[in-house]
Amino acid sequence: MRKALLEVWANPYVRVGVLLLGLLAAYLLLARTTAVWVGFLIAYTLAYLVDPLLRRLQRHGVGRAFGVLLVYALFFLFAGLASVLLVEVVAQLSQLSERIPQALKPLDGWIDRLPAVLRRWAEAPEVQAVLVYTTDGLKALLQGFSDLLVSWLGALLSQGGNLIAGLAALAGGLLQLFVVFVITGYLMVDFPRINAALSEALPRPWQPLALELAGKLDRAVGGYIRGQLLVAALVGLVVGLGLWLSGVPMAAALGFIAGVFNLVPYLGVVVSIVPAVLLALTVAFWKVLAVLVVFAVANQLEANLFSPFILGRATELHPVTVVLAILAGASLFGLWGAMLAVPVVAFAKVLYTDYYLPSRCHEQGC
Repeated sequence: MRKALLEVWANPYVRVGVLLLGLLAAYLLLARTTAVWVGFLIAYTLAYLVDPLLRRLQRHGVGRAFGVLLVYALFFLFAGLASVLLVEVVAQLSQLSERIPQALKPLDGWIDRLPAVLRRWAEAPEVQAVLVYTTDGLKALLQGFSDLLVSWLGALLSQGGNLIAGLAALAGGLLQLFVVFVITGYLMVDFPRINAALSEALPRPWQPLALELAGKLDRAVGGYIRGQLLVAALVGLVVGLGLWLSGVPMAAALGFIAGVFNLVPYLGVVVSIVPAVLLALTVAFWKVLAVLVVFAVANQLEANLFSPFILGRATELHPVTVVLAILAGASLFGLWGAMLAVPVVAFAKVLYTDYYLPSRCHEQGC
């Protein structure tokens, strides 16, 4: 019997068929358990990002378990602050949409102080029509931005066709979030041992190459992600502090928005400048100029100081490459594609420079 099975297995078509059936079974299993693996991937990514901080705490005599508790405490503090700021932003912007005409009244006084010739031009029906059109456009723009901030809540409530379905979806989401937190805690505590176990599961001849690739991936992708988190925090701090010094309302909330959206390079400044300008109009027209100066300074600091100094060693990508990667990622996979495009391209560059350029295929031709 065993000899007959070996003879059947010797047939290459049988082996290919068994391989295809195995791949099909693995695909069906993964398709039915997608939520489980997505949760595990999120937990592993969080543990991976926090691991350098935990190792640094260990070098200073802090136990790993206590370090995990400290990380959780910092996270919940940040989440609470973020919730308060977001609620404040949404409430203020929803009220601001009704105050746009009043905010534009300083323009009328400015027009009255113009010389007579210019005043007649400014009071022309065509110019007034442009001002009315601008007011309506600002209202629509502000409403769209406010809808963007609260869209996640609407999507959550629309999961079910009634109140019970909505509550069930909310409970399911909270349960999944709790499970991810628990798994993340276990992974953070045992992250070195888990990585060693994953490495040991590979065939021994593959392990040196896998460890080498993991090291390069950590320097390129991990270094970029951690560096971008720091750059986003610095941009948010610069924007918030600059708006506070300029006397713009809700400076801390606007700085928070700039920092969060700046996880996608250069996006935070673009997104947060719209509500900042609108809020500045409610105070004084000249504060709009101050807002523009603050965002220009933040953009220049990010482009010429923060990103080159913090991210330069991790990626060594040209700014044009970064912009093209973000646009391509956003076109293919939306916001997640824009966030992950740069680290993927950075790792591809490492493979290109470290493996393809020294290869015989590049030196002598394939």
